[in-house]
Amino acid sequence: MDDPSNPAFETQRRSLVLGAAGVAVGSLLPWRRARAQALDKSSLAIAYPVDVPTWDPDAVSIPTIQAIYHSVFDSPLRYSPQLKLEPRQITQWKWVDDKATRLQITLRSDILFHDGSRMTMEDVKYSLSDRPKADKKLVVGGMLNTLADIEVQSPTQGVMVFNRSTPAAPIYLAFLAMYIVPKAYMTQVGPEGFNAKPIGAGPYRMVEHQRGSRIVLEGFDKYWGGMPAIPHVTFDVVPEPSARVALVESGRAGMAVQLPLREVQRLASKPGLVTRIWPFSEVYMLRIPSYVKPFDDDHVRAAMHLAIDTAALSKAFYGGVAKPLSVMTPEGTPSYVDFKFPFDKAKALEELKAAGYGPANPVSFTLLSTNGTFPNDYDMARAIAQMWKAVGINATVEETTPAKLIEAAQNGKLTGVLLYSWANTTGDPENYAGRIFDPRLRFATWKDMALAPRIDGLMTEVDDAKRMAGYKSLNVESSEKSWAIPLLQGVTTVAYSSALAPVLFDNGYVLPVEFRYK
Repeated sequence: MDDPSNPAFETQRRSLVLGAAGVAVGSLLPWRRARAQALDKSSLAIAYPVDVPTWDPDAVSIPTIQAIYHSVFDSPLRYSPQLKLEPRQITQWKWVDDKATRLQITLRSDILFHDGSRMTMEDVKYSLSDRPKADKKLVVGGMLNTLADIEVQSPTQGVMVFNRSTPAAPIYLAFLAMYIVPKAYMTQVGPEGFNAKPIGAGPYRMVEHQRGSRIVLEGFDKYWGGMPAIPHVTFDVVPEPSARVALVESGRAGMAVQLPLREVQRLASKPGLVTRIWPFSEVYMLRIPSYVKPFDDDHVRAAMHLAIDTAALSKAFYGGVAKPLSVMTPEGTPSYVDFKFPFDKAKALEELKAAGYGPANPVSFTLLSTNGTFPNDYDMARAIAQMWKAVGINATVEETTPAKLIEAAQNGKLTGVLLYSWANTTGDPENYAGRIFDPRLRFATWKDMALAPRIDGLMTEVDDAKRMAGYKSLNVESSEKSWAIPLLQGVTTVAYSSALAPVLFDNGYVLPVEFRYK
């Protein structure tokens, strides 16, 4: 059984080819003297691409906001910078049966919420079990959809009880939307009151939120891990990539993330700045809503897939660092399979002809894309539209936001195919193909209910070799039938002051609690 608390499993995880070393292209030159004199080492401004749509961390699973949620709420477990599952609020976890239905967890005894109240197993039970049962809209319930109950044995001891074998359960305690909120406070003020004044147990308290502008955090002096080395952190919400570049280049921000590759390469020569480019555990993909025409046509989807030159996209927008993908998992992860989907314009034309379309009679639809949520996203969307146009696919690129995309996907109201960055901090295939193609999930786009029993079988398989073989098969079939279109392994970029010593994670997280000034 695949037990993430097993050291052998961690050795396997550490061997994943996810670009852990990165591509360091930054200048290590010191700050210019004037900047050094003005540097305030008690504060840090981060130019960030997105805002949080809500302060209820159990409600949404948008990958790009997790750094903010981690800062305010912390997490039960966490993947280290090298993608090793490690203790956080939970110090120990182990299966107490051989069917992977009873997971015993031990909570730290010294965790305080920002209002001074102590976190106990009752808060864990409330956040991960009771709340999602009462409110089906909370994403945390979808992440732990087999959790039947949490048996509270003491303030720090409990057993997570699953209604079927759930061998991958521990990975979710370090995954999206898995945060503990204070039961007493949430019950007292309700979701609206909590959203107005959130209380977490993380290293920082939220003290100011100007929606669409900035989030101001202050270090929590009673945090179990100690006061953060940088006590004052501001996430400046700057959707426009060029504006983020300007902020870090001028010194008005100490760090900027998700920058265009060409700008990162340019900034590398600037004194006082360090830049990094590295592939990580994210997948750039096209998500296809099966309920929107013409995506129900097998020939149309095949033509869309065949007409995309992923190698050209990598070269044009990511300097060749982003590896082309034919399956929904990066090379080196456990379920990766050496399968290649071809780039073939002639075949794409044949598929469109079979569907009744072609250059003289193009098929038309919308391609939804964010602009600046991940490096060169909007530019890549426009390039894909041009590739499609060459074979008779007329795609109108429409700019949108992560929040709008998530809301539309969760409510089955997508109007077109969407360029998407799928985050998986774990590397496990359950959080790649297993969730991408599970038709029952609220955020699912390919809603083929015939896949549900197959995915159930994989999610309950305690024999890890069989589990991986099943996911490899699903990866190949999903690509062959273009239920979604894998494009590239994700690339993340960052530029920061050479006076700063950040810890950068292989899952792309930027966590200020791990930062220091030199």
